[in-house]
Amino acid sequence: MKPYRAGYLPEDRRAIERRLFSGELLGVTSTNALELGIDVGSLDASLIVGYPGTIASTRQQAGRAGRGQDEALVIMIGYNDPLDQYLMGRPEYLFGRSPENAVIDPENPYLLAGHLRCAAFELPLRREDAEHFGEQTLPILEILEDLGQVNRIDEAWYWSTTDYPAAQITLRTQSDDTYTIMDTSRGNQVIGVVDSISAPETVYPGGVYLQEGETYLVRDLDLEARAAYVERAHVDYYTQAVLDSSIRAGETHAEKEWGGGRLRFGDATVTWRTTAFKKIKFYTQESIGYSRLELPAQHLETNAMWFVPPEEALAAPGEYGLKAIEGLVGIRNVAVNMLPLLAMCDRLDVGGIVDSSNTGTPTMFLYDRYPGGLGFAEKGFELFQSLMEQSLETIEKCQCEEGCPSCVGLPITQPPQQMDLDLGRGYPIPDKEAALVLLSHLLGRKPHVPAGRRRRRSARRAPREAEGVQEPESTELPSQMSVGRQVARRLRQGRRGRVGL
Repeated sequence: MKPYRAGYLPEDRRAIERRLFSGELLGVTSTNALELGIDVGSLDASLIVGYPGTIASTRQQAGRAGRGQDEALVIMIGYNDPLDQYLMGRPEYLFGRSPENAVIDPENPYLLAGHLRCAAFELPLRREDAEHFGEQTLPILEILEDLGQVNRIDEAWYWSTTDYPAAQITLRTQSDDTYTIMDTSRGNQVIGVVDSISAPETVYPGGVYLQEGETYLVRDLDLEARAAYVERAHVDYYTQAVLDSSIRAGETHAEKEWGGGRLRFGDATVTWRTTAFKKIKFYTQESIGYSRLELPAQHLETNAMWFVPPEEALAAPGEYGLKAIEGLVGIRNVAVNMLPLLAMCDRLDVGGIVDSSNTGTPTMFLYDRYPGGLGFAEKGFELFQSLMEQSLETIEKCQCEEGCPSCVGLPITQPPQQMDLDLGRGYPIPDKEAALVLLSHLLGRKPHVPAGRRRRRSARRAPREAEGVQEPESTELPSQMSVGRQVARRLRQGRRGRVGL
């Protein structure tokens, strides 16, 4: 058996593939790196640990086995998180539905700029090409011209450098800016790569880096050289990063009323920093210590949707001695896990934060974990009613009493941990009963009465329609900046400045 993932060097991946195809290896333990792009279909069994995120990916991973003449076995084991448990109780969702519709944002300025560079390298671009590439084509071409990457001659843009633009676009990492991982015990031999977003969470100084079942201690993370230096070491523990995250809402693109509150979609800047790491023993999962870190913050300019609950909804849990913020954190945890059912994405493609600094009241944010956004948060904005209904159903049908990883989730998001309580900064503990009180109020359902609790005072809300809240039409807000200025603002931040340190 051998492990396999995208972070390995190409020659190492090809060697594992050859040994697997020849029968020298009985099998591999792989990330979704084996899902596409490799002709593997003759295996005898596929063991899928955790729902891959989409029906399409589930079928693709299952198809790694049994495509020959012999029968094969495919088993999927669900994690104890809301999405997996939702599907474990509803096998018809997997077997009775066609694969999802892909969510694509072709006018994402980061993606489109790369596409236009490659297109200009092949053939000159003209104004009429905007019919194929979208309305942001001309503004981006003008920016590329200012940067000296294309020249405009007779209403056509020609590639003007000796660079090969396709080499700057990777299909294996979400950022085109990567760190090199080098083994100092073997003369700084390169053993892997990691994208810039994940580097401070993966190869932080003092942490344990795992590769092919071997443990390495990270000796240094060079932020300027984009390199991590590791050393082979035999240790009986692994490490987990502790992050401190915040979000700043930007320009609003669309807005509508929902549940008596305001639902918005627009730009957002997510800031996070690795503040410490936790040491955890293999097998026993015992925590054996913490170490603090001093690493600079990372910034991600993306798209987000955010919901500001009405005052009466936030007051409802307090009538039973519960805290609204703890209910909202539980809803956030469920929503992050359930969004992949509505948008064709992995659960790690979206993030969530409950924050009060932007609006002055507890607000739930869901955002795309990709520069400029890929349309997942926008899909959540469009289908927020369905997202909340599925979240309520998941929490209601969970058999736990006070909340668990299968419904409102943990107080920390793993991996890595967010704002660990033992390091001095507290965080709201997700509360199942408070989440049910909030969701029943927002969806206009019968009020939820927490078990064993008395109401402190009379209800402050009038009964709403039993059939639920209708999804109102969104209102598009006029942009305060032209499309060209928005694109220019983002692209002029620099290739490394877009995402990174």
